[in-house]
Amino acid sequence: MTRRSPQQVDPLGALSSRPVTALAAVAAVVYATVSIVVTRDEIVVPAAAVGALVALGAAGVVLVLASSPLRAPLTRWSVAGVVALGALAAVLAAVASAGHNSMVRDDWASLAVGLLLAGLAPYRPALDLVVAGLASAVVLTAVVLVESEAFLTDVPVLVFVVVAVTPVLALSLAGASFSAAFTTMVERWIAGASSARQASADEFRSSVARSVQQDRVTILNRDVAPFFGEVVAAGVVTEADVERARRISADLRSTMVAEADRSWLEQVLADPSTRVSGAVVDVGRAADRMTAAHRTSLRALLVALGESDAVQPDAVRIELEVGHGAEEERVEARISVATASSESAVRHRLAPYFAVVRIVFDDLQVDPAPPLLTLRFSYDQH
Repeated sequence: MTRRSPQQVDPLGALSSRPVTALAAVAAVVYATVSIVVTRDEIVVPAAAVGALVALGAAGVVLVLASSPLRAPLTRWSVAGVVALGALAAVLAAVASAGHNSMVRDDWASLAVGLLLAGLAPYRPALDLVVAGLASAVVLTAVVLVESEAFLTDVPVLVFVVVAVTPVLALSLAGASFSAAFTTMVERWIAGASSARQASADEFRSSVARSVQQDRVTILNRDVAPFFGEVVAAGVVTEADVERARRISADLRSTMVAEADRSWLEQVLADPSTRVSGAVVDVGRAADRMTAAHRTSLRALLVALGESDAVQPDAVRIELEVGHGAEEERVEARISVATASSESAVRHRLAPYFAVVRIVFDDLQVDPAPPLLTLRFSYDQH
C-alpha cells in the first residue's frame, strides 16, 4: 500500500476536491441534526445531544480548514483531530439517550463520522484512512456494548456491533480504496512518462547539439566575420585591430561561459515567454540538484507570477543557500517579489500555486504583506 496521498501526487486535483470535502462535512451535521429531531423522544439529556452536534460540527470545521490550500498538506494530526471529535460526538450521542435507545439502526454517529472520514480521502494515504476507520469502529463498539441492554431486539450483541460499525468502516474503506487506486494510477503514469522522457532524451541529444553549434556559428557570423573581412580588405593589422580582436574574444568568451554556467532557474527568468525576470543568487548551484517535482512546482509558480497582476514580475529575486556542517545537505530558499495588490488579493490569486509548492516543500512559509511577497522553504539536495 502506497504511503503517498492523492494530494501529494496531484495537488491541483486535491484542490478541486475541496467542495466535495465541505459537502461531506455539512452533510454529516445535517444528517445528525435530522436524526436527533426524528428520535427526540429518546433524548433524556438534551445538553449531551447538543454537545454531540457541536463536537461533530467541530470535526467538520477541522476537516474543511485542514484541507485548505493555504495549510496543505493535510497532516496526520488533522486526521487525529477529526477522529477524536467524531468519537466524542458518538459518546455524547449515547449519553443523550442513555437507557432509552431502543434501536441501534437509527443511531446517526456511525454514518456521520464515516462521511467525515470519506472526506479525508483526497488528502491522506490509504493506510491513514483504514486506521482512522478502525479507531472509530472501536469507539462505536464500546458504545454499543454499553447500550445493548436497552435494545428491544433479542439478538446476539455481535449483531448490534456489526450494524453499528458497518457505515463507518464502509465509508472509511471506500475512501482508502479511492486514495490507494488514485495514487497508484498517478504514480504509474509518472513512471511511464519519466521512462518515455528518458528514452526520447537520447534521440534529441544530437539535434540539440546541432542547435547549440548553430547558435555559436551565428555569433561568429555576427561579430567575428565582419571584423576579419575588414582586416582582409585593409591588408594590414593595426594596433586598433589587435585591441578590437581582444575585445571581441573577451566578449565571446564571457558570453559562452555565462550561458554554460546558467542554471535552469536563471534560464526561466531569462525566457521572455515566462514574462518574469529578476536575479538568482545561487553560489553553490543548488538549483541544478533539485528534483523534477521541485523544478516543476517552482516553474509553475514563476510562470504564475509572470501572468498575475497582483505582483511586479520584473523584480523577482531567488536566493538559494546551502547549509553548513550537519545541515550541508539542506538548502534554504527564499523568493521575493514586489506586490502590486493587497495581501488578500495576492493570497486569493496565487493560492493554488502556493498549495502546489507547499506539497513539494512541506515547510513553506508565505508572507504576502506589502511591499513584498516572500516565500521561504527548504529542501534536501538530490
